[in-house]
Amino acid sequence: MAVGPLLHADADAFFASVVLRSRPELVAVPMAVVAHVFVASANYPARALGVTGGMLADDALRQHPGLVLVDVPRAEVEEAGDALFDLFHECARAVEPGSVEEAFLDVGASDWDAAVAAGHDLRRRAAAELGLPVSVGVGRTKLMAKLASRATKPDGLHVIGPEREAELRTALPLGEVWGVGAATRDRLANLGVQRLGDLDDVPRALLQQACGTAMARRLWRIRDGTDDATVRTVEARSVISAEGATSGYGRADLSTADLVASCAVRACRRAARAGLVAAGLVLTLRAEGGSPVVVKRSLAEATSSPEDVLPVARDLVATALADEVATVRVSLTGLLPAGLVQQTLF
Repeated sequence: MAVGPLLHADADAFFASVVLRSRPELVAVPMAVVAHVFVASANYPARALGVTGGMLADDALRQHPGLVLVDVPRAEVEEAGDALFDLFHECARAVEPGSVEEAFLDVGASDWDAAVAAGHDLRRRAAAELGLPVSVGVGRTKLMAKLASRATKPDGLHVIGPEREAELRTALPLGEVWGVGAATRDRLANLGVQRLGDLDDVPRALLQQACGTAMARRLWRIRDGTDDATVRTVEARSVISAEGATSGYGRADLSTADLVASCAVRACRRAARAGLVAAGLVLTLRAEGGSPVVVKRSLAEATSSPEDVLPVARDLVATALADEVATVRVSLTGLLPAGLVQQTLF
């Protein structure tokens, strides 16, 4: 349990920000990053025009002919996400991932000033070391910290302190409560519940009937201020993967062997950071528009060391017999906590 306030750190327009590191001439130009046929991320000039994630790229271009479209640089995005979480772990004693670019952080702050100072330091380092803008919210619970980071975007730090929190516990619209979907909001609107304070007028049995026991309990906790304030690290995973493409924007083409090695090292770093070791290795190679070639092998002993994994990965590349590889995925499988393996051995 965190003693003081929590942080929610969220890299702004993450995919777009990764592209802009090597394309600074696009900073002030409406630009969107495309995955397949959809907009995955748009920079803020594009957002000001109404371009949003999930739009069809053709529709966005048709509405805004000057929009610059860039394919997702998958390898760079993975590398940037890994580096960002390395920084999170350096700045906090516990990190709970939310996605590839956001997390809740317990920085061990005993008071608000310490939490704010930690947030400023994190933002400064992300900009200086990674070239990424990160918005940070500070709050007593996860919900408040996330609301704070959302309120300060782009590229800022915001605090929701005790007085503002008390106001939000009554006045916050349900549409702004993290994790409450449209269907639940519609059912609650039929009961006259538009804001958190409206929950006081609904009998508990009726609220449970409308949105289910779990959601009803969560809403009561949010209304009462007893919602989740614990940063939980991710310890139970069975697979950790890293992937990339042999060609991509802003860099020279990679050989399949070099890309596999790069992905293997990234996967090993993720496992080591999580305190896990792997018993197996799976390599997935895919040609553009083709079916994947999958090869796998057990490791001699459970490990997350690149020195142990790389020779096996290179050998799998030689046996895969795949031509014109476009994308690669390296997966560490059979994951176990490193401490458990050591106890078993000794």
